[in-house]
Amino acid sequence: MQLMLSGVTYAYPAALEPVINNLTITFPEGWTALLGDNGCGKTTLAKIACGLIEPDAGSLTRDLVCAYVAQDADEPPAALADFALDYGREARELRESFRIADDLPWRWDELSFGERKKLQVAVALWSRPDVLVADEPTNHLDEGARAELGAALARFRGIGILVSHDRDLVDALAARCASFESAGVVVRPGGYSAAHAQAELERSSAAAERQSAKRELARLAVEKDKRAHEAARADARRSKRNLDPRDRDARGRIDLAIFTGKDGQAGRLSSQMDARLAAAQKRLAAARVQKRYDGDIWMDAEPARRRTVLHVPAMTIPCGPEGTLEMPELWVGSTDHVGVVGPNGAGKSTLLAHLRVLLARAAKAGLALEVLDIPQELPADARDAAVSRVSGLASAERGRVLSTVAQLNSDPDRILEGGRTSPGELRKLLLAEGILRRPALIVMDEPTNHLDLHSTEALERALAAYPGALLLVSHDRRFLDACTSRTWEVRDGRVREK
Repeated sequence: MQLMLSGVTYAYPAALEPVINNLTITFPEGWTALLGDNGCGKTTLAKIACGLIEPDAGSLTRDLVCAYVAQDADEPPAALADFALDYGREARELRESFRIADDLPWRWDELSFGERKKLQVAVALWSRPDVLVADEPTNHLDEGARAELGAALARFRGIGILVSHDRDLVDALAARCASFESAGVVVRPGGYSAAHAQAELERSSAAAERQSAKRELARLAVEKDKRAHEAARADARRSKRNLDPRDRDARGRIDLAIFTGKDGQAGRLSSQMDARLAAAQKRLAAARVQKRYDGDIWMDAEPARRRTVLHVPAMTIPCGPEGTLEMPELWVGSTDHVGVVGPNGAGKSTLLAHLRVLLARAAKAGLALEVLDIPQELPADARDAAVSRVSGLASAERGRVLSTVAQLNSDPDRILEGGRTSPGELRKLLLAEGILRRPALIVMDEPTNHLDLHSTEALERALAAYPGALLLVSHDRRFLDACTSRTWEVRDGRVREK
């Protein structure tokens, strides 16, 4: 069993260019991950494969049962009630594996995002589809919920299509990755790590080939110039214009050279160089290397002068309607990178709120330091306000902000349009703008939510190189491992340093 798409093209109604153009791809049994930047067409392709969107051109396999697990969880699945009322073995096993209580399906409006996502996936698996599409299934899920969901999806034996920026999930599930790139959709074997390593090898090979082609083109250009001069001298030697009419010997030598062709050899070799140069230029044009920004975005950033930028006294603070959060004494040094982890509902937001209060008290006491705080949820007017502030900067500062945005894998022109700025792109803009203030401490809550994999990697490289203090809340362990060296865990009403 396989799902085939042949010559598929699709353009949005107001778009000038198709988001998917003449694509042919086969999805066999097992999981295929779709990778690429935000807006490249991953979700569109997944919906076409599921039959939810009709392509403008091309064909696809039509006789397969498809289930689509949407990225958002606003509406309950159509078959939720049927699933809740089914007490057969398969439905009971799914409810047990996802720890779905009997009353959960009937309380959709009261459920957290993670609980809704579990129900979405359980209902999709219960329908026993031939094709299952999971679009960003682990967004907002804590580590335990991610593990449960990954294990359930791994048991699926049909054709799986995964759209996800969760590198651990892609590594665990995918047998192949289809990556949206400038040259089209490229399929590579293995999960994210294997496909990424192969792509990096291809990129380095292409870069080496391009350098070789440039050297060859330069060598041929010098050789052509040399042979052109030799041909010009040969033409001068064959000319009788300045010879004495009575110098028969000289005229004879010229006639002999023309007859034997020796003096014309340089001219013929010079003519042959045109074809060789054209071939070298074609080789250089074919050796294309995908553009990537790896510069240093921090420039003049430096740690705070005082050794400790945040001191947290030991205390117990309220957490939730009736609970408490026990805090040990904690410090954040001027160069410390701290990751905050813990399950949803454990108190990470309460901890951040308490830290903000401590920072505000320090500022009132005259111990202020520059803090860049980017929360998980941003107010509705934050986008327009940020775009307006950046547009009003002096040209040099605005150029630096937009250069930083580009290094974080976003199009600066797209972001400054404002109306199309996604939540992930807005976080990049706020970080780029905040860098101008040379912060001593950066606080970010779930910074990788809504980011594609390339943007996550770009942010990961940038934050790892930050010379000051960093406090990150995230469920993405691989991201935290790359950016932080210390961990605070919030669990069971306590904060622990691990």
